[in-house]
Amino acid sequence: MTKSSLASAIESGKKSLAHRNYLKIRDRVLFMLEEGAGESSLPSDYWEEELAGFNYMLDASPLIIEKLRHHCYHLTGLRDYDYRGHHAHLQGALEGKLRRLRQADRDNLLVPESPELGGFGYPIGGALFNLDTLKFYESLLALNKSGLLAQYRTEPLQKKVIMEIGAGWGGFAYQFKTLCPGVTYIIIDLPQTLLFSAVYLMTLFPSASMFIYGDQAEDCLSETCHSYDFVFLPHYYIDRLQLSRLDLAMNMVSFQEMTTEQVRQYVRRTYELGCSNFYSLNRDRSPHNRQLTAVSSVLSEYYSISPVEVLDVPYTDVKKPSFRRVVKAYTRKLLHKSKVYSKFEYRHLLGTRL
Repeated sequence: MTKSSLASAIESGKKSLAHRNYLKIRDRVLFMLEEGAGESSLPSDYWEEELAGFNYMLDASPLIIEKLRHHCYHLTGLRDYDYRGHHAHLQGALEGKLRRLRQADRDNLLVPESPELGGFGYPIGGALFNLDTLKFYESLLALNKSGLLAQYRTEPLQKKVIMEIGAGWGGFAYQFKTLCPGVTYIIIDLPQTLLFSAVYLMTLFPSASMFIYGDQAEDCLSETCHSYDFVFLPHYYIDRLQLSRLDLAMNMVSFQEMTTEQVRQYVRRTYELGCSNFYSLNRDRSPHNRQLTAVSSVLSEYYSISPVEVLDVPYTDVKKPSFRRVVKAYTRKLLHKSKVYSKFEYRHLLGTRL
């Protein structure tokens, strides 16, 4: 790239929808950070360290925003480097896992990675797939197996309201909203992470109606929430949030990094808002997190929880199933026994309001 072509690329990038969205969200994020500085709800030690790692996103060039997905490794650990052509020899394992998930899918729930904003993955059947794609697909299968997802795919008389706590870069929201366009999808998260999810979703759903905290008075949100496609809120707003309805709350792979009281605060508040169901994909706690007792025990304070089994391996495992594991799973099925999980294993849990 020459100096002149670099300047041209930057100027062109400044005019892009993604960069305009970024500038808007960055202003809102800075507002949230200033307002939230006096709040008592601080991130866990784990997230304090993680957030410091992507401060540069507060001053991102158009070229970074153009490849936003390449910077989402801060949130899920996936890097585009691992899906480049010279790693194609590793594709077979992920493709095998995808096949197993598709065999469990009776309702066409597969949503591949979008190529927009630097989307990456192994090319399979003309689409892109990575570990995040499969994780979100598996969560959709879990919700579908529990009987919940069907009601969100139809056009109800009254719009359903979904809330994801800690949505990361917005990948699951993208899949869910693609399959269930009629819902209002609330994301409540640490302000810095909204630089990823809000920019991503605003760019991929350019005609969607958006409520972004700080743009307008949030007091009326209780009555107007159903008129939006997406609602973006900072984590410290959870105790002030008022909604006329909340049908489903979810958390994937971030409760395990929080403190016990932070998890309890979110679960308690969703319960107080009358939320019927809570879906979790988490370990009971991450091995390095000393500030959390167990996700399942906190959930069970307010919800009756049941495990949902999709596959006999955690979403992180893309290896071919061993003979021993297949026999063990089959024996469990014959004996009508549920799998016994350790506190460090991922589980799909569905909570029903007590």
